[in-house]
Amino acid sequence: MEREQKKSNNYLQAAMLFLLIIVFPGGSWIYMNMGYNRSKTALSELQDYGHLPAFQLTGMNGTVDSSLVNGQMTLVAFINPGQTETKDRMQVLETLHRQFDERNDFKLLLHLPESADLAGFQNAYNLKDDRQIYLVKGNSQTLSSLINNNYRIPELPDVREPGSSVNFQKNGAADANNYPYYILIDEKGKIRNYYHADRNEDIERMVEHIALILPRDIEGDPRLRRDREL
Repeated sequence: MEREQKKSNNYLQAAMLFLLIIVFPGGSWIYMNMGYNRSKTALSELQDYGHLPAFQLTGMNGTVDSSLVNGQMTLVAFINPGQTETKDRMQVLETLHRQFDERNDFKLLLHLPESADLAGFQNAYNLKDDRQIYLVKGNSQTLSSLINNNYRIPELPDVREPGSSVNFQKNGAADANNYPYYILIDEKGKIRNYYHADRNEDIERMVEHIALILPRDIEGDPRLRRDREL
């Protein structure tokens, strides 16, 4: 009986050693490797699609130009207050603002039609943060020209493969009042990716990209918190 008990203990010790030496480290390596591969794939999606265009538009307090966001990571959007999708799109941008609110080097640049009341729009969507949110407006011709000549019109499939790049319409004419894309620009002014404003997968990808390439902040590192994720 004692011999069988001893044999059983030896088996148990061997099993524990196997778990400690092989299974647990192996599982940790697999988990870390999956995270590394995911980050590597996400970074490969951030390419160079051009440069932040020079512009001169009307801001909250008069005329502003592209120096407004030079040297800052910027998310660009074209917003039409009259569209039915605007409310949902603004919810996304408000949540994004809250998530990265402590960062002084991340900006939201929102283009509105010339007829828009910037102050009224700011109040309606709780955008009173002159440090991070910039509202600008221009006539339809000027805004459409910015898109056609600089930002372009992306062709984003319903499902984007991991690591895929962006293709663009070759003969499309942009309508600034109906441009449903967010554009991510890094601190060097490079256009890095495009996201469809009405697709959850694109929004999640956008948040991940921002967190990946936003320079580390000594006082606070922005993290993707699932309870606040878009």
